[in-house]
Amino acid sequence: MKTTLLAGLEPIRKNDYYGSPELKQELHKALFPSSMEELTLDLSSVTGAFYGLMLKNIGNKIGFDKIDEISKSVFYDLGKTKTKQCSEKMEILPIDTRAFFIVLTSAIFNASPEYSIKVINYTPEKTIFELNGVDRYLRILNQLEISEHITFPTLIPFMNGIKDELNISSELVYKCEIKEGTNEVKCTYEFTLI
Repeated sequence: MKTTLLAGLEPIRKNDYYGSPELKQELHKALFPSSMEELTLDLSSVTGAFYGLMLKNIGNKIGFDKIDEISKSVFYDLGKTKTKQCSEKMEILPIDTRAFFIVLTSAIFNASPEYSIKVINYTPEKTIFELNGVDRYLRILNQLEISEHITFPTLIPFMNGIKDELNISSELVYKCEIKEGTNEVKCTYEFTLI
């Protein structure tokens, strides 16, 4: 699988120069992901670490009372950005409750592999879905011992970014359960047009 993955990434790795074939082979053997799953999980861990370390450094410099506001702002802007990206990729992005699921799914596909998705209702007027699995943001916040400063789930501002970008009039009701002593969550999101 590693050989296939290397070949698939050749177009963006073609300009790498290692100085010797031996060094290239040694680094690829030791460090290159052995599967698509490993690559995706590694990218997810790096993304989560960047988020958590950024907030911890901000907290150390200007105060931990400021990091929740920054986290919310980043997720809100990310929701708007992912909505724009989805609009460019899809021929027609519905401007109703289904958009919340579609945009979030696009983010999960390329950035949050630890979540599984369960659709409960999917209509223009009402969309309900569950996310189950390890939340990488909660994981890093717990590892860095700063989770008590952040409002959870962090995806609520993301959803508000989608709502504002598409100008959807909807109500969000959610329930989030965190399995005690873990980073595993079960969150149910319900969007209804108003």
